[in-house]
Amino acid sequence: MADPTSEFDQYRDDILAALGDREPLAVLRATFDEVRQLTAAVAADRLRRAPAAGEWSPWQVLSHFADNDLVWGVRVRMVVTQDRPPLVPYDQEAWTARFGDLDIDPGDTLARWQALRLSNLRLWDSLSADEWQRTGLHPERGELAVRTIVELLAGHDRIHLEQMLRGLA
Repeated sequence: MADPTSEFDQYRDDILAALGDREPLAVLRATFDEVRQLTAAVAADRLRRAPAAGEWSPWQVLSHFADNDLVWGVRVRMVVTQDRPPLVPYDQEAWTARFGDLDIDPGDTLARWQALRLSNLRLWDSLSADEWQRTGLHPERGELAVRTIVELLAGHDRIHLEQMLRGLA
């Protein structure tokens, strides 16, 4: 059986490498605009096409961006307002399979993500130095500080933006 801690360590390293030395909040602000421009002139049927079996379509990646902002937005709010709260895991594959087709139009998915992303950016912009250091406990990933969470989200954005670009190529 694989060691989940080691798996997360590798995942974290890969995501932080994708972020590089870029400022996480700037990346989180920019990703939405990049995705909006990337998908603006693309027909819905093209966005629905997965590049290969077992891979997400660009529209599913877009939906995942919204789901991820929903989940992590709640988690960060819990961390900021509670003492070391548990951070409940979620199965992104199950969420994408179940909720990825809820929106009728990619513009609806983009609007959902925009509302969540803007709400989260307002939250992150409001954090004090102490709040950036607050932590929550994830059963698979261990203790996570808000700063680490936001860095991971920004790197996550870069990885999935590249996935979306491959899907549209």
